[in-house]
Amino acid sequence: MFVRAYLRASTAEQDASRARNALQQFAADHGKAIAAQYIENASGARADRPELLR
Repeated sequence: MFVRAYLRASTAEQDASRARNALQQFAADHGKAIAAQYIENASGARADRPELLR
């Protein structure tokens, strides 16, 4: 089964892609494969997050 991963960091000092390896390992541990990754640095308080809306 394929899943999609959404990675977000809320400030410029944070890096949303840091969690990528942990998410890939989590998916593999549960018999899943990540088919697509959506990564952005945007505040969670904002609704206009393009990657979230994909």
